[in-house]
Amino acid sequence: MHKQLANNGLLGATVLSALLILFVGSFMPAHAADDSLDRLFNIQAVKVDETAVSAAEARKIAFSKAELLAYDKLLRKLTQPEGRERLPQLGELQLQSLISGIEVVDEQSSSRRYVATLNVRFEPSRVSAFFAQYQVPHVLGTGGGILVLHAHARGLSQLLWEQDPVLQKARASVDWLNRIRHYVFPYGAVSERLAVSYEEVNAFNSNAAKKMTDMYGVQAALMIASSWEQGAGGGLLHYRFYSTDGEFSGEGDIAGAGDEATAIATMYDRVLDENDSAWRQQLLVDTAQGGEMSVLIATESLAALNGIENKLKAVALVQDYQIESISLPVSRLHFRYSGREDQLVMALRYAGLTLRPYGTQRMLELRGED
Repeated sequence: MHKQLANNGLLGATVLSALLILFVGSFMPAHAADDSLDRLFNIQAVKVDETAVSAAEARKIAFSKAELLAYDKLLRKLTQPEGRERLPQLGELQLQSLISGIEVVDEQSSSRRYVATLNVRFEPSRVSAFFAQYQVPHVLGTGGGILVLHAHARGLSQLLWEQDPVLQKARASVDWLNRIRHYVFPYGAVSERLAVSYEEVNAFNSNAAKKMTDMYGVQAALMIASSWEQGAGGGLLHYRFYSTDGEFSGEGDIAGAGDEATAIATMYDRVLDENDSAWRQQLLVDTAQGGEMSVLIATESLAALNGIENKLKAVALVQDYQIESISLPVSRLHFRYSGREDQLVMALRYAGLTLRPYGTQRMLELRGED
């Protein structure tokens, strides 16, 4: 990438040399060493089981089905419901044009049956161009990790850390992988059981949840409280949830489910959809929009510069950047971005950066300094 390194007299030769070593060796396109787009556009563990007149025909049918299933999961991952409604139904060849590859994780076949687990990779540029054609905003970055703490009541039983077969069955039937957020369940070690209780999760105690997020190195916790009641007319699951990321909350009821595990699985899907949508709304990118910007960055220390650079690389909306000048106490950086400016500001905040006015210009700095 092109770089302009200007010495305006404020830097001594020794300091300037150090800065040159730092920047010449490290500045590059914002995502040159990052595989976040690959993870974002890779749909994992798509399971297929097809029977036909031959194993070869069953495999062909299974691959076509996997492509369609993966496409549906990709839409749920990247776009909001209102955006999906604008998209047309794709034919088989149109869908395949968006796919860059299929990885066979596991497969078994007999004379007429084919069973497999597949990973389907989509080509980011083709998918983004397809969305732009129909004016469908979408995200270009994955969310940070979020820890799930679920307090469940069944009659007189209160479950949080217990190994409950109903909860295990429900969780196993939910697709946690192909989400915009990375959802994690705690292991249930002794230290965790001592840190958080059923009562604290049920009361949505944020301080208790933070102990757990610190243990796992994730940015937020999703606390869920549910209760199951079995009556003469069937079962009823009531649930509430609260995310410490953005203080997002909600509640609902699930009636008429065939059994408790099915009701809990349905609840998980609803809660994850709502939580993902609330986060995704902040970072939807209209690829038909974009711009470029010059900002000031503090250069009082090499560590501070390094910190800002590393965080800027993680911002999916930032396409590339270059150093326009280096000096003390501030330097100037120029970058191009996708989406609206308010989306850029939000994306920078998620990455740990703040963009604030600085006289007639703008200063980009680490969060906590604003």
